Amino acid sequence: MRADVLGALGVLKVATADQLQRLLRPGAVSNTVIRQALRDLALHGLVASDGNTRDRRKTWRLEGTAGLEAAGQVLGLPRSDMGSTARGAGRSGAQHAMAVNETIAAFVLGGSASGAAGGVGTVTDWSTETEFLLPGGRRKVRPDGVWQAPEVGVPVLMVEVDRSTMAPERVAAKFPRYRELFRTKVRGNDPALYDREPADRRVHWWRRTWPGHTRAGYPPVALVVTDAGPLALANRQRAVADLSVDCWRGRWCREVRDYNDDGWREYDDAVPIVATTLELLAEHGPLGPVWWRFGRSGRHSLVEALENPNNRTAYDLRQAAREDEEHKAHQELMDSLACIDRGDVPEEESAWEYGRQGQIEWTRRPGGRCWPCHQDREERLDREAEERLEAAREANAALRPCWTCRGSIGGKEGSKLELREKAGRDRLECPAVRTGPRRQGLGPADAAGPDQARAGGHAGLHSGRSVVGGAGAAREAPPGEGPSSVTCWSWWACFGPGWLIVWTFGCACWGWWQGLVWVGVW
Repeated sequence: MRADVLGALGVLKVATADQLQRLLRPGAVSNTVIRQALRDLALHGLVASDGNTRDRRKTWRLEGTAGLEAAGQVLGLPRSDMGSTARGAGRSGAQHAMAVNETIAAFVLGGSASGAAGGVGTVTDWSTETEFLLPGGRRKVRPDGVWQAPEVGVPVLMVEVDRSTMAPERVAAKFPRYRELFRTKVRGNDPALYDREPADRRVHWWRRTWPGHTRAGYPPVALVVTDAGPLALANRQRAVADLSVDCWRGRWCREVRDYNDDGWREYDDAVPIVATTLELLAEHGPLGPVWWRFGRSGRHSLVEALENPNNRTAYDLRQAAREDEEHKAHQELMDSLACIDRGDVPEEESAWEYGRQGQIEWTRRPGGRCWPCHQDREERLDREAEERLEAAREANAALRPCWTCRGSIGGKEGSKLELREKAGRDRLECPAVRTGPRRQGLGPADAAGPDQARAGGHAGLHSGRSVVGGAGAAREAPPGEGPSSVTCWSWWACFGPGWLIVWTFGCACWGWWQGLVWVGVW
């Protein structure tokens, strides 16, 4: 028991009998055995008591060099690593040392709540008042506690206990010194590095001191706050986080080729900082959901909180999800672009194809066709159009020629104005002539054309169909309409064409021919 007490005081420097009993004999009903061991060690000049806490509990510490050497033998540490004896700390109640001891007890014993996680390790896994020299040898970093727990994935954890007595700016100012300390490199002694340049053989000193680090970044630092209300402690943690953001946030990186505004943070030069309250730590233990990682939301267990937030792995997961969504959307689009003839699904919406007019960009549309089917359809439509054109040419050639140009009523073959369907019954002129003043009402297109005979001045009379209303507004006469009808005659002679128009009224008629007006009776 005395060796255990010496070892515990070698770690804690100053403690009460109650704290030693909870750490060394947590199942004991009272601390009588611990107090007896302390009195026996005091008789041998190894420990001493020089004060009480605020609740009137006696504080104990190691006494002189003899006490430090005895504790060092128990812990297996040289005298130079044992620190001081904390002489006089108990005279003022040792409030800060008591808060550090309660923090260590919460780590070792675990949570007091029902179903809380248990503790980790023993008190000998800790060291207090350990000093680390910064580059230059004049400044120091002295954490309140250094915890080693490689069995849970934490090779080392620096612990700072804040009793809410300092301004948040002073607390936040500690973390840049930690980063400066962790940046220090020493020459590596790994045989695998011997073939490298001297500058490349340098490694961070803490990787040699505490091997087993697998996370990117420096060793973590834990901030435990106490001695204030819950709201004040929460505000204090946020204030310290905001003031030390440059130390823990990490470097922002992006992947330009991914074409998005997302990115991740690299933590190779960042100090992971987790924070909690001493009350939460004592209630749920170090493995409970009590730790707030600066830069993350919510509280997590210690191992989860030490995982770097928004790192490259998290970005890759988000990018993979985005690519899956894009692939799904692309596949749905490609399914909608399936060829209506063959049903094949394209790989891309647009592709370069070779056609009759050279290389073109062919873009698929919903309800459309693939390029081969599109070409086949275009060729088929062209053939059908040519067939319809030939049929229209044959049909128009059989009709009366154009009254003006005497050509085909369908127009000149190959011209842009050529009719591609059979001419209507009322068409008298070809498309080229009809682009000028229109002349209609002189008879249907399927009426017989003028006689082209030119023999000896003989004229040929060709009767047309009866129309009503005169030459200016002619319309086809209904069946049985005889009176007031107009019969159009065409007369040709060798010296030129002439017109004879006769209006009939019963048995009388009158008309005009070659400028002469005449009246007769039938």
